[in-house]
Amino acid sequence: MQGFTLIELILVIVILGIVSISVSGIIRSTINVVADVSERENLVREGSFVVERLSRELNSAVPNSVRITANASSHCIEFVPLKWSTTYLSLPLAAETNTTADVVELLDIDDNTFVPSTSDWGIVYPTQASEVYDASLNHRQGVDSCSDDGDGNCATNDDSDGVVQVTFADGFNASSPSKRIYFADQAISYCMRNNEIYRHTSTINTTQTLYTGGGQLMAQNLVNVLGANTSSGEQNPFQIVDASLQRGALTSLLLIFGREDEHVTFMQEVQIPNVP
Repeated sequence: MQGFTLIELILVIVILGIVSISVSGIIRSTINVVADVSERENLVREGSFVVERLSRELNSAVPNSVRITANASSHCIEFVPLKWSTTYLSLPLAAETNTTADVVELLDIDDNTFVPSTSDWGIVYPTQASEVYDASLNHRQGVDSCSDDGDGNCATNDDSDGVVQVTFADGFNASSPSKRIYFADQAISYCMRNNEIYRHTSTINTTQTLYTGGGQLMAQNLVNVLGANTSSGEQNPFQIVDASLQRGALTSLLLIFGREDEHVTFMQEVQIPNVP
């Protein structure tokens, strides 16, 4: 019986070694590809969530309520979300003693009634952010009461002409050309800091808050390089594009997500459909 020679054994070992190295390299490359794809999918999923959430909320904001503040470590975008909007037939102005507006009854498509409360604000014809946030400009007035011509209760939906009376703390500075009135009670901010985005809620204040802590974590793994202010820096996450003759103002979002060698960039422009 003839056995293997030493040379044959060495050749077999060498061939097996080459095959093993090749196979392990293929397996390692496959694992890396799968890991990269999974990492990219995680970044896309995380980015899609926060972009979609922020875009939806901006789409339902009081017109011209978007404002931005920033420093080198934190950038915040703030807006006032709508609770309700409708049309008025008459509006009390600042020079008048009457403070009651005739407002088209506040019903949705399913006949559910919105009743303004004393914690709500009525906002009329804001053409810039300061007119939303600074109550002294008289584009924003607090609600005192709501009544109708039926039983006096706005919640019962029994007004004969579909018009309710909303009384405010004072008259408004100007009437809206489209006779629109907006109701809101809070402000929302999204802030990017420490490679994360947080969502904050607050009362409607004249001065915008640049949040450095707190809030609800919405996304991680942001790699935007933040500018020292709102006008400097090519990777600032939030930007307001002024209105033109062809369109209204836009809010531009730029969110760059990264982890290890994977980067995913989201660019979105949001236009608030409401008109003052």
